[in-house]
Amino acid sequence: MIARGAFARGLRLTIVLAFAVGTKLMAVQASLPVYEREVFTYSALGRRDPFQPLDVGEQEGPRFADLTLSGVLYNPEIGSVATLTDRRTGRRYRAREGDLLGEARVERILQDGVDFVIANFGVRRRETLWVRRERREGREGG
Repeated sequence: MIARGAFARGLRLTIVLAFAVGTKLMAVQASLPVYEREVFTYSALGRRDPFQPLDVGEQEGPRFADLTLSGVLYNPEIGSVATLTDRRTGRRYRAREGDLLGEARVERILQDGVDFVIANFGVRRRETLWVRRERREGREGG
């Protein structure tokens, strides 16, 4: 019987405290200012959205500055294939004319090089990567 009375008093005390805290909390929340967020839209018109982060991550492909041309399988009749290596990750890519590697599109594959069109921040430029020839001075002439 004593336990039941103590439980009832404790329950009443908890309800009274919860009500008092709740009213105080509602009063504090009512006095806080309400901020409304502005929403911006950007019409790109072929340009990069300035509200998007610059780093797009690995899912978009390698950076052109990190690519080296490892080799070319040149066949103008059925299509050539270029093998490129990402120096930063060591990953290899096989590309044909028209393929997109990150921000660079393969424009043309030559016997010993690849022409690219790179689009950065809405600006397009042309670059060529060449197959690196190793010097074999000890083997020349023999």
